[in-house]
Parts: sequence; structure tokens; C-alpha cells
Amino acid sequence: MSDLEKRITGDWFDIREASQDLITLNSYFRIPEEEQREQIKKLSFSVEEGIVEYKRATLNPTFQMLENTKYQSLGMDVVGNQIRFSSALLYIVLIQRMFSEGSLKLSREKKKEETFSIEDLAFGDILENINKRIKENPEFGKNNSVKMILMGVNRYRKERDTMKKLLPTIREENKRSFILNFKKTFDEIIDSIRRNYADILKEENPPTEDNRNILELVSFKKTAPLLASQCQIISKIRSTLSFVKEEKYKTREVLIQLAGERKKILSLLDSEIRMYTGFSKELDPEKLKAAGTGDPASLMSRLICTEIIQFLEKELSYQQALGSS
Repeated sequence: MSDLEKRITGDWFDIREASQDLITLNSYFRIPEEEQREQIKKLSFSVEEGIVEYKRATLNPTFQMLENTKYQSLGMDVVGNQIRFSSALLYIVLIQRMFSEGSLKLSREKKKEETFSIEDLAFGDILENINKRIKENPEFGKNNSVKMILMGVNRYRKERDTMKKLLPTIREENKRSFILNFKKTFDEIIDSIRRNYADILKEENPPTEDNRNILELVSFKKTAPLLASQCQIISKIRSTLSFVKEEKYKTREVLIQLAGERKKILSLLDSEIRMYTGFSKELDPEKLKAAGTGDPASLMSRLICTEIIQFLEKELSYQQALGSS
């Protein structure tokens, strides 16, 4: 196995592991806020074919660059930009896959009387309730959101112990910034615990027909294997470009070969649209009509795009709130 093949295989293994939960995924990619805003803008501009349009628009410049390597050498700044674009794309398709698998919850139409907010959940009350319920029913501890909460609690305790251990060694003039850095970490952990607890409450109080997301009414989970295949190709592109940027010589042939992935990924995007066409047939025509205009497959793709935009906007708001604390 060549060094490039090892890089591709190793990166894909790490990404699959990281995509098991949102905290690990965010930690792996660390997409900057500015980049997230840029992707929100691109997603918002995908008004015809939604998420599929966004994917095509992001991939096309990359493959155009790869085609150009047949005739000219590429600057490492150009390669670096494409690594950034492919990283953001891969992250977003992984988020889409998490929605399809159900590990991220689809939004629901909020009823007027609903005023529930995750900020209303006290950290201590959550832990007391979780521990009590696990004691009464050990099976409850196998719930993914419960596992995430327990992981968060363990991380909180480790960070707290580290802070207590290091604090006496910090100079007086640096103590305030030292404590603030740990406070930011604590706030992030507590916020994640609250969100996972909110997901448990949502699971235990299933949506009624009048506020259920239209994507919950179709076989959305069937897209997960297809999205995994898309992710694997995008990951290969990202890994290969990163390898080229690091090696910097004798890489033209590698880039030309990578251009051959274009047909595969575009075929998968066509398959995605066909799946959405099939999903639209599962819906009541009036329900579909009420959801929006345009051909049914494009409508479904736009609805998924909207879910991802809302997710990214929420993530940004969380980051900003933590940054100002």
C-alpha cells in the first residue's frame, strides 16, 4: 500500500469514527465561523435543487482544477483552497447523513403555546434525573443521548480536576484568562448536555401529525448508505489534495487520476435526486403542495438544505454565545 493509499484509508477511518456523534465531528473538523457563514450563504443560494445543487456547485471547481493539471502546474495556494472547500463539503454531507440516520433531529413546526428552551434546563437537575432513571432502568443508559450526557459529565470532571491542579502554578496576572478559558470549555460541555437532554425529551414526546417535519413522513433513512458513499469520495479528494500539498513534487499524475472520481460522485448525486422523486410519491399530494413549489424531487432537496442551514445557524449561535461568556 502506497503512502497516499494509507493516507486515504486512514483519514476515512478517522472520519467515520468522528461522525458517530456531533461533538467529536465538530472537534475533528473545527470549521471556522467565517467558513460556516460562507457555507450557509452557498446553501441559501441553492434555490433550485437545494442540497444537491450545493454539492454540484462545490465540486465543479475542484474537478475543473484537477482537469487543468493536464495542461499546467498548480500553485499550492489553489490546492489549499480546494482542501478547505472539500473539508466544508464533507462536514455538511456528514451532517446530512446524521439527519438521515436520526442522530440529529429534524426541526418541527413549533406550536404557539410552546415556550420550552434548553437554557431552562438546570445542569444539576439534568444529572440527578439521568442518574435516577438509569438506576431505575439500566436500559435507559443505552440511549445515545444518555451516553453523550455521561461522556460530557466525565469530560467536565476531567477538565475541572485539571483546572484545580494547574491553578496554583499560574501567575496571578494570568489567572483571570486561565479561568475564563476553562469557563468556556465548561459552558460548551454543559450546553451539549442540555441539548442531548432536550433530545431525550423530544424522543419521549413524539411529534403530532400537525407539527411533524415532512421529511419524517418519508423513508429518509434510506439515503444514509448513499450519503456514506458520497462522503467516502469527498474524503478521498480531501486526503489526496492534502497529500499533494504536503509532498509538493511528482504529484501531477495523482491529481489527474483523482479527476476520474468526477463521474462516480455525479452519478451518486443523480441517484440522490431519484431517491427524492421516490420519496415524494410516499406523501399526500396536498401535504407536498403545502410544503412548497417546484418539482417534488427538487422540493425535497431544498427542504433538506433548509434543515442544514438551520443547523449551521444554531451551531454558530452556540459558538458566539460561548465566545462572549
